[in-house]
Amino acid sequence: MRLRPYFFSKVRPIKGHMSKKPAGPLSPLARFLLMAFIALCMVFTSGVAALKFYPGLALLPVIQHVKASPYCPVWRSVADARIKIVQADYQKEIGAQSHVVRKDGPYKLWSTPAGEYWVPDTSDNILSILLAQQKRKIYGDAASGGVRKGDIVLDGGAHVGTYVKTALDAGAEKIVAIEPSPEALECLRRNFAKEIAAGKVIVYPKGIWDEEKHLVFYANGNGAAGDSFVSKGADARVIADIPVTTVDKIVKELNLPRVDIIKADIKGAGTRMIKGGAETIRAYHPRIVISVEEEPEDPAEIHAAVMSIAPSYHFRPGPCEFGDGEIRNDTIFFE
Repeated sequence: MRLRPYFFSKVRPIKGHMSKKPAGPLSPLARFLLMAFIALCMVFTSGVAALKFYPGLALLPVIQHVKASPYCPVWRSVADARIKIVQADYQKEIGAQSHVVRKDGPYKLWSTPAGEYWVPDTSDNILSILLAQQKRKIYGDAASGGVRKGDIVLDGGAHVGTYVKTALDAGAEKIVAIEPSPEALECLRRNFAKEIAAGKVIVYPKGIWDEEKHLVFYANGNGAAGDSFVSKGADARVIADIPVTTVDKIVKELNLPRVDIIKADIKGAGTRMIKGGAETIRAYHPRIVISVEEEPEDPAEIHAAVMSIAPSYHFRPGPCEFGDGEIRNDTIFFE
């Protein structure tokens, strides 16, 4: 008898493994839900990718409902949001590489990637904040309104001298470090003793105003970087009879041959500084950069004051930053 090959033999189904009937097409509702889920995943993935490159997009739901500088349109505020991330990254990097060398009464000597600085012992964070601002060139560089080689610089609100160091590194001929805070003045003198002795740095112990007088000064803490003649913090220490003067008086008193750049971080006195420097502005047309990141500085008011004195200036608003419920320029430039 002839045997049939094995592979021609009839295959018997194994119990418990019966073949299943192929599934039918999805119902319209199931198909709709599946497509909606896929679309949602695509939108989410695209949104995450967009926020990575444009983190300011997260501001869009609230940006129309907060107070904003007239020089911070929506597109600019969205684009500039990344700068705050850069600032935070620099602060973290600088802070990790900094340490206290020693203490001397109410002062601390810090070693940082940018050198050693004496700072009032009221904040362990302010120095990394200020150095991060200098690293990201908050006041510009030689090509964008900042210090250039050979400049004579007026540094209003010099604090402990982080901008003084920037100006020296850029090749400034002379820097007048104008500072009213007694604690910051002591640190300035310690931080730049050699440059002061050589005549490259002049420490000027007054505030900037639109007239000569004495004012009450509010020491708002924060390592003296938040001190002001205008804004009084909740825990401010009030210091009476601090002298203030004008830019024009400083230039005449020091017999400066010219002024090439005026930098100011003077916590609410920006417009007064411009009015008190009208002669200097007309005579030398210095580049001007003013910090307006905090109230009560008003960039539009400062702009109007400058243009009323010298309308030929080119105005450039600095980056827009969101904080404390409003969007403000961190600086404004005049060239």
